[in-house]
This record gives sequence, C-alpha cells and structure tokens, in this order.
Amino acid sequence: MKWFLTFSLFFFSFTGYAQNNDLPKLSVSLAGFKGGETTSGILSRIIDSSLVARDEKGNTYTILRFRCIYKFKSRFEDPETGEKKTTDDMRVNEFIQTPVMPETWRQSIKENISKGDQMILDDIIVQLKNGTKIMAPSIRFTIVQ
Repeated sequence: MKWFLTFSLFFFSFTGYAQNNDLPKLSVSLAGFKGGETTSGILSRIIDSSLVARDEKGNTYTILRFRCIYKFKSRFEDPETGEKKTTDDMRVNEFIQTPVMPETWRQSIKENISKGDQMILDDIIVQLKNGTKIMAPSIRFTIVQ
C-alpha cells in the first residue's frame, strides 16, 4: 500500500510538472516595445496601441485583463508653511476584456507625461488557444526625457 501511495504521488507530481512545461513562454509588448527606458514622445505615440502577448513562435494570445500603474511626481503646497513640495503619486486601474486602455486614461497620460514617470503594465491575464488562462510577464516603461 505504501508503494502504491508513493508511486501515485510521484506520478501525479510529475504529470503536473510536465503540464507546466508545456505552457508557452510569453512576452508582452506595446506597439512592439517591451518596456525599458523611453522618451515622453515615444510613450505618447505608442500609448494608443493594443497590448500584445506573443509566444516564442510569434503566435498571439487574447489578453483578458491587465492593470496599469502610472507613477509620477505631484506638487502641492503645504497648508501650514505655504512651501511647495513634491511627493510620489500614482494612479492604478484594471482593464477587463480589452487590450487597450480607455481614451480618458491614454489622454491623461499624454497630457501629463514627465521625465521620471513610470508606467507599469502588470497582472496581465492571457487566454491560451485551449482556453487555459495564465499570467503573462509585466512590462515597465520609465520616462527619461
């Protein structure tokens, strides 16, 4: 009986391992850009594009949802001292059943983009051809000018 339990445990563990290795290795891009340092001009041009998930063979997959985290510096006036200060700020939203951010988000980013800002696209859920849903890697853009 112990032998059977040990064999069963080993067999099912190995089967699960083999199934995970069959998943495609995905990369995500926005207008062909896979993140990294970029300029405000480039991000303004590519922000209207669809987020695309591809495997190593070039096959594309449906993006079911993703999250955008936009980090930036905010300026405010300290009410006690009247001094102008800078603080880290961010806006976060999830987008479901679309590979594109809504126009209001894209327009807001275009109008306010500055050096030092970061746009992170993560929590990207992709549907494979067989219906399986998996998480794709995130991408991060940092504005350098």
